[in-house]
Amino acid sequence: MIPFDRLGPVFKAFSSLVYPRVFRTLFASSLQEVPRAGSVLDVGSGTGILSQFACKVRRDLLFTMIDPAAGMLRFAPDFARRVLGRAEDLPFPERAFDAVFAGDSMHHFSDPRRAVGELRRVLRKGGVLVVFEIDPSSLIGAMITGGEKIFREPAHFLKPGELAERLAEVGFECVVSRYDWRYAIIAHAGRG
Repeated sequence: MIPFDRLGPVFKAFSSLVYPRVFRTLFASSLQEVPRAGSVLDVGSGTGILSQFACKVRRDLLFTMIDPAAGMLRFAPDFARRVLGRAEDLPFPERAFDAVFAGDSMHHFSDPRRAVGELRRVLRKGGVLVVFEIDPSSLIGAMITGGEKIFREPAHFLKPGELAERLAEVGFECVVSRYDWRYAIIAHAGRG
């Protein structure tokens, strides 16, 4: 297993480099749908890079970050509430958040199907989910997938269409954007 609990300083220093500018622009745009002073959840947050990007655009939002590695959360920004926990068992009530982020974390979830259900459960109707992931069907994505398997990580890498399908099964309307060996899904929880 990758020792994430010890890698907080590394992720703090370098994680922003893996998010292309075009994704950050799309991400910022999706945040405009979140109500003023809305609640957001950063799942598998690590050191909180997506929350940091979001805070630069929307300082009015209320941030909660959840990650299973205390060593990552130690390096998370002070503006966010930090919770030690897993995506498969989110310790929050139904419909508690206006937006949910999962940046480079979905493939680490031990049970992605259950985690997807949890993401939907805690998101309000009409809320926005932003997922940024590695595409295992690309050459670089396949190499990363293989590397994570060597380190005995869950390595549940899903192709963009596969993840969009799983999200749709629990009531999300999805739009997929591709960035070479990466992709993003902006999804809305069933409106109405």
